[in-house]
Amino acid sequence: MILLEVNNCIIEETLVLKFENAAAGNKPEAVEVTFADFDGVLYHISNPNGDKTRVMVSISLKFYKELQAHGADELLKRVYGSFLVNPESGYNVSLLYDLENLPASKDSIVHQAGMLKGNCFASVFEKYFQFQEESKEGENRAVIHYTDDETMSSKKDAEPATQPPRSSLATGNLLWS
Repeated sequence: MILLEVNNCIIEETLVLKFENAAAGNKPEAVEVTFADFDGVLYHISNPNGDKTRVMVSISLKFYKELQAHGADELLKRVYGSFLVNPESGYNVSLLYDLENLPASKDSIVHQAGMLKGNCFASVFEKYFQFQEESKEGENRAVIHYTDDETMSSKKDAEPATQPPRSSLATGNLLWS
């Protein structure tokens, strides 16, 4: 069975454990976890340079360059702030947490780390929602080559999605290719 959630439980559970141990004053332990989710996105949780007081969370998305074209880097800077660091080799995005200097809002930080993949995608939707809201002309469609077999696209529509359907039987289009 594949558990599909918007957040990554492995990232969240690992960080909760590390943060709780640090808050309790326990000796930091090494972490080295590499895993992939159901669609082939690769994650790495580790101690950079063997420093057990720091935990790095990295993600590799084969289509990240396409997300960058729609503002992924700017959105991630806004969401993660100083936790966002230069990505480790072989990965697109890395977050770094210092176990000796954790802020009070640990739950929020853990949740945001678990949402890393979703936040990478969010830039595409944010951009086109803003185009829609402002009735702005610009790019008509974003195309993201999600996997070898799947492509995701988002486009600005002439009619806002907030209007009720024209008939009670109207439904949105779902296109498979």
